[in-house]
Amino acid sequence: MLIKELRGRMRGARAFVVLTAYLLLLICFTSIVYYAYTASSRGPGGGPDMAYLGKTIFAIVAIIEIFMVTFITPAFTAGAISGERERQTYEVLRTTLLSARKLVFGKLSSALTYMFLLILAAVPLQSLAFVLGGVVIEELAVALIVLLVTAFAFAAIGMVFSAFARTTLVATVLTYVVALLLTIGLPLLMLVGIGLMNALWYNYDPPTWIIEAIFMYLIVFIVSLSPISTAIGTEIMLEQENSILYFWHSIDSSHRVLVPSFWIMYVVIYVVIALFLLLVTVLKVRRQEIK
Repeated sequence: MLIKELRGRMRGARAFVVLTAYLLLLICFTSIVYYAYTASSRGPGGGPDMAYLGKTIFAIVAIIEIFMVTFITPAFTAGAISGERERQTYEVLRTTLLSARKLVFGKLSSALTYMFLLILAAVPLQSLAFVLGGVVIEELAVALIVLLVTAFAFAAIGMVFSAFARTTLVATVLTYVVALLLTIGLPLLMLVGIGLMNALWYNYDPPTWIIEAIFMYLIVFIVSLSPISTAIGTEIMLEQENSILYFWHSIDSSHRVLVPSFWIMYVVIYVVIALFLLLVTVLKVRRQEIK
């Protein structure tokens, strides 16, 4: 199944056009940022701060990659199963010795293989930020992990909608609605929600340290639900706490709690959700085979 899907995906010009457009978009944004910053920083005070430029390029490339992965991945998985039904080839697959698990993971693997190619193709641009300075190798590794987990999770979302929807159009629309909510809608709701929670927090008497610790963990969990807020939160924690894995949050003079980094929570949450959705997809396909 994996070899069949990869041959079909890479045989035409679509895969290479998407890859070329993806890289051109990243190169254009990177070039615009580079020349705009260097031009605005020229003056009697000296040359531009290359470390700050490296951080800026790294952040922009990472955010663009998250958006591209979020909205390209569902296009390869939303029609994985529903498309077979529309082409009237699903019954043929059911008559073979291919199990439901191999069918689902074969479709998923073919989509993820291409997405991994897109992600790895952009690594040289992120390495440019590393060469300019201001970015450590740990940040590059964390960005790559977040991108890979994001691709895996959104591919699983597309698979589950493809298994339940009757048409590819319905599966695609539902998948992109969820992608928009998680990528754009959820961060906006978090800004409003955290602002309201902070306003209510300071209007009442100071709570016990246990309640404040729970509140801190709740904020970390909510921020870790979106890839965009996770990337921003991880970078802020790295700047303020100088740590990429965890930090100690002091509640008062005698109590402090260990808080994991946002990207760690994000990886755990999204991997668990993706595995659960794949299990649901396999059970749905298996039930259709029994019928």
